[in-house]
Amino acid sequence: MPSISLLRRRDPWWEADGPAARRARRRQRFVSGVAFMAALAAVGGAAIAWAIELGMAAGFGVRVTLGIG
Repeated sequence: MPSISLLRRRDPWWEADGPAARRARRRQRFVSGVAFMAALAAVGGAAIAWAIELGMAAGFGVRVTLGIG
C-alpha cells in the first residue's frame, strides 16, 4: 500500500451523506487540527522554557531569565 494513500484517505460515502454529516465531519477535522497545533505549541513552549531554565539557551545567544523558580 502506498504511503500517500494513508495520508489522503477518501470517504467512499462522502456524496451519499447529507450536508449535515459533511459539515460535522469538516468541523471535527478542523477542531482536531487546531487541537494538534495547540499541543505542538505547548510542547515547543515547554522546550523553550526548559532550555532557558537549564541555561542551554544562553549557548545560542538568548540571554533571558524566567520569573519562576
